[in-house]
Amino acid sequence: MAELPAVLRPPFAGTAGGLLSDMAHRAPERTILVHEGQEISVGALAAAADAVAARLRARGVAPGDPVLTMLDAGPDHIATVLGIALAGALWVPLAPDARGPSLAHALSVASPVLGLVAPAAEPALRAAGWAGPLEHRHGQGWTPERGPRIEPPQDPEAHRAILFTSGTTGAPKGVIVTERMLLASAAGCALASACTPGDGYLMWEPMHHIGGPQLVLMALAGQARLVTTPRFSASRFWEDVRRHRVTKLHYLGGILEILLKAAPRPDDREHPVALAFGGGCRPDVQRAFEARFGIPLREVYGMTEASSFTTVNLRGVPGSVGTRVPWLDVELVGADGVARDGPAEGEIVVCPRQAGLLTPGYLGNPDATAKLLRGGRLFTGDLGARDAEGNYRFLGRTTDSLRRRGENVSAWEVETALAAHPDIAEAAVVGVPSEIGDHDILCFVLMRDGTACDPAALADWARDHMPRAHVPRYWKAVAVFERTPSQRIRKNRLDRNLADAFDRGDR
Repeated sequence: MAELPAVLRPPFAGTAGGLLSDMAHRAPERTILVHEGQEISVGALAAAADAVAARLRARGVAPGDPVLTMLDAGPDHIATVLGIALAGALWVPLAPDARGPSLAHALSVASPVLGLVAPAAEPALRAAGWAGPLEHRHGQGWTPERGPRIEPPQDPEAHRAILFTSGTTGAPKGVIVTERMLLASAAGCALASACTPGDGYLMWEPMHHIGGPQLVLMALAGQARLVTTPRFSASRFWEDVRRHRVTKLHYLGGILEILLKAAPRPDDREHPVALAFGGGCRPDVQRAFEARFGIPLREVYGMTEASSFTTVNLRGVPGSVGTRVPWLDVELVGADGVARDGPAEGEIVVCPRQAGLLTPGYLGNPDATAKLLRGGRLFTGDLGARDAEGNYRFLGRTTDSLRRRGENVSAWEVETALAAHPDIAEAAVVGVPSEIGDHDILCFVLMRDGTACDPAALADWARDHMPRAHVPRYWKAVAVFERTPSQRIRKNRLDRNLADAFDRGDR
């Protein structure tokens, strides 16, 4: 583990607040954040976090009390989160635009004692039925503050955050995240990105998703810089990268495809980026991106419930999400519940090599917790394959599969095959009831700019290029896909009414 900073090596015995205090003592002048051209030092960030922690304590917030945040991305948001950690409170982050039933559900599950929220978030909170105390913060800017030094918590098993799942199906579940899990997630981030002192990262990740806090802790421990931006923006992406000497990129979902859509430029390879890492990149996209921009891509696999990173493709095997991280083991379990040896397919099951790297469970949801955690192992609900060399491939969700003509069909396999069509930007498929049992496949397609959707032609192409059982019967065009913070398509919100769908017939 020599490539990782000491605090990010197993057994991950520190805490987020302890890491901040230690780095502020050792290198207070080092730049940790760059916001709108302004450099923010570790010492300044720690002082602002101390001020937040002192204010929480003055308001009577005790260790373990849940504190809600609904803030825009930015340095003030980061300082707020670190201040909550220093106070020993339980951080409950929600998107600043959260509203409606999902917001009401999260509030009822977490029962926060205080809300630190953007002013624009208050009406949605009140409409969701929450009458608790609020303090307005903006999150996005930088307000230098200084408070009395706060002694950080020391227990790595303490519950530090409740991170709500994206809720692609069903109500979001509140993942309990411990201090140890946060440091392990930062270690996975450092391993995947080959973090070295002086590296610069473009930080577009929202703080209410594990991608944000793990990047902050990694930068603290690894002596890297984070260039904050309110959100991912293709129009200013490469300008920011060049101006701020960004050396490492993180990607999710369709970010790479968005960058590839821009017209090629003579300076496409004139940048300081040495590596990009993330999840959800198809092999064809990887080849095109690496060829055009000269940036090697490193695919990973993981989930918040298992400290974020489970596998990393350090070997560069095409189409693979890599091999297990050193602190976890991975099994592939068949439908019979038996783990498979050697090359195999099955449900991905995560087994920690030390205690404390799996979530204690879902807050207030014992049934979902019992399904997730069994016998000290975490059943991900994802399907994977392993080759003879121990490299894994992601095959999709077990819940995102369907059965057609007596054959099990992975939605991920169908979507990946459809992505090879030159006019399809992205596809999502779901199962709908069939007249003769099992499922029929309904496909939603997002066409590339300037290309009209001809569902009959798409169905003909699919019949020529895909197994018969994988060819969708129904087709719908969409203008945009609604996505989760981790850029996954919200399939539960797709319109499954077949009245306006093209039906190629049961052929």
